[in-house]
Amino acid sequence: MRFLLRLAFEVSGHQVEEAPNGLAAIQAVEGGRAPDLIATDFMMPLMNGGELIARLRANPVTADVPVILVSSSPGSEQKTAADAFFRKPFDPVELEERAAELLARRRG
Repeated sequence: MRFLLRLAFEVSGHQVEEAPNGLAAIQAVEGGRAPDLIATDFMMPLMNGGELIARLRANPVTADVPVILVSSSPGSEQKTAADAFFRKPFDPVELEERAAELLARRRG
């Protein structure tokens, strides 16, 4: 999944950083500058996407970072405060279009 997300964003010219699980993602964003956008799967080891998003929203540095959740888990979109949801398999063009909308909204 990380490869597909990376590919979808890099093809559109975005710089991508990856984390192998939710805990590593939290450590990465807490240790540096907040990213412009986060795309995550719901099912991950150590910390699922729902927990990741809750931690991001609770941190003032990352609370406003747009989050796209990608999942095949039924009902996972209702368990999080994600800004956008895509069910697997997703359309990479639709994913990039939604990401562009979220980034434009954030930049004002």
